[in-house]
Amino acid sequence: MDNFEGRGFTEGELKAANWWVRNELKIRFWVRFTLIGLNVLVWGYSGWGLLDAYAISYPRESRLTLELAKNQQTLDRIMQDRPENVGTSQVLVFPNTEKRMDVMVDVENPNAFWWVEFNYSFNVSGEQTAVRQGFVPPGSIVTLTELGFKPKTLGGRYGQLVVDNIRWHRVDPNQVGGNYEEFATQRFGAVTVKNVQFQPAEPDMNRPAALSAFDVVNQGAYGYWSVDYVVKLMRGSTVVGVNRVNLRELKPGETRHVDLAWYDITSSVSKTEVKPVINLLDPGVYLPSNRLFTATSTSQGNF
Repeated sequence: MDNFEGRGFTEGELKAANWWVRNELKIRFWVRFTLIGLNVLVWGYSGWGLLDAYAISYPRESRLTLELAKNQQTLDRIMQDRPENVGTSQVLVFPNTEKRMDVMVDVENPNAFWWVEFNYSFNVSGEQTAVRQGFVPPGSIVTLTELGFKPKTLGGRYGQLVVDNIRWHRVDPNQVGGNYEEFATQRFGAVTVKNVQFQPAEPDMNRPAALSAFDVVNQGAYGYWSVDYVVKLMRGSTVVGVNRVNLRELKPGETRHVDLAWYDITSSVSKTEVKPVINLLDPGVYLPSNRLFTATSTSQGNF
């Protein structure tokens, strides 16, 4: 018979084995309970997320989305209703007699139902001209001028437009029949410029200055307290000279002859352009028998 010798179990190992035998069922129970609890929490959280997404939060978020879309549409309408900024051409500076200068710039208003008024001046080679008032009717181009400006010092001939105190006015479509262009044609379309002529200077024939001549014919039913006309001399598409003439109390049925002398024009001229400047939306421009009252709303804005 063989004899085997072993070390046996220690007292601690025996106590541990005894504790496991007595508590094995409880340990298995709590492990299963914990796993089941974790599963319940996971599935419960997932189920609540689905319920909240499709049954609770979804209607509220849908309303929020609709409100955002409605607000965006309102904002878009507001942005569309705001006037667009005007556009300006290059500022042109022309030499005049006695070391003076004439300055001009074209300003275009692209808005169909907004007109703008403002204060303006020119910075000519670092010197500021006088501040004047200007306006541009809806969908129109107006030439701003500063004539006979005499700088303190002689220098380069460059200019910059300076604009301040801009006021935008919205035109009531009912007051212009829904179309300002047709309104302007009805109020001023019968006032025409005819017989435009230009004669260059000929000192040998005792004519030291060039001469522009034209007739303003008012065949309409409206009279006007004051109408300005901007006269541009062109060589091809290039402006070589600018002037401005004011006609007071232009009555219906009247023809007014205008002569302009140009002492500073030495280059050839191929065309003379004569354009009126009048704010037909201002009831103060009409003679009393034709005075109109046009309602507009006012807004501050950019130029």
